[in-house]
Formats: sequence, C-alpha cells, structure tokens
Amino acid sequence: MSATLPPPVPTKGALVFVVDDNTLLGEITRQLIASAGYETKLFHQGLPARGEMLAASQPPVVLVTDFDIGDINGLDLIGEVRVKLPQLKTLLVSGTAKPEVLAAHPVKPDQFLAKPFRADDLIGAVDRLAAQARTGAV
Repeated sequence: MSATLPPPVPTKGALVFVVDDNTLLGEITRQLIASAGYETKLFHQGLPARGEMLAASQPPVVLVTDFDIGDINGLDLIGEVRVKLPQLKTLLVSGTAKPEVLAAHPVKPDQFLAKPFRADDLIGAVDRLAAQARTGAV
C-alpha cells in the first residue's frame, strides 16, 4: 500500500511586493513575477512599501527587495516589517551589497539572489518562498 502525497499548496495568485529604486529593473522584476501568476505591487522606495505592508489587511506573502533602495536599505526594511509580519518571506536581491556587509547585518533575508540574475532563478526563489509561506515552513 503506498501513501498518497498531499496536493501541492497553491501559491499562484499570492501577493508579492517588489522594491527597487531603479525604475526599469523594478518593473522588469515585477513583470517577471507577475508572468508567473502572482499579484504584484512595485515600490521605488522602502518606506512607502513598509507603510503599505504594515497597514494592509492582506499583506504580501513575499517581499522582493533590492539592498540599495534609497530611503532605507533592504535589510533594514526586512527587519522593520518582520516585527509585525514574522510570517513574511523575504528575498534580497543586489549587485552592489558586499558580502561582509550582508554577513555583519543582524537581519538575514530568507533568500539572497545576486544581480544580474536569470528569470527562472527569480521565479524559482519566489515560488519556494511563497510555498513556505503557505505551509508555514521555515
């Protein structure tokens, strides 16, 4: 007798916030994630994203943020929203953040993706994080 596996937890349609101060890169990132079936919202600075996440009745399940986002850095943004949204899954993307800076910072994202990244690497990371959020996995 074989055990049946539970059906996969649906993640498509989940809300993903994207924060990137580079207008073009932020829009490309948002479009890639949206093309994979997610609802998306793009911000070009961290503080407006933080405000909307903390005030939302349905906050995002995944936050994709660049490290350098103008008014705050991505790790500080992650740290601030995790206080009220500990279940939020986070993906930090950066082409400029030095490894020693990331290692020394007290806040750690759930996943890191170096820029430039491939579209399938981005979607794979968002898929994994959204699935973890849906199942409550760490």
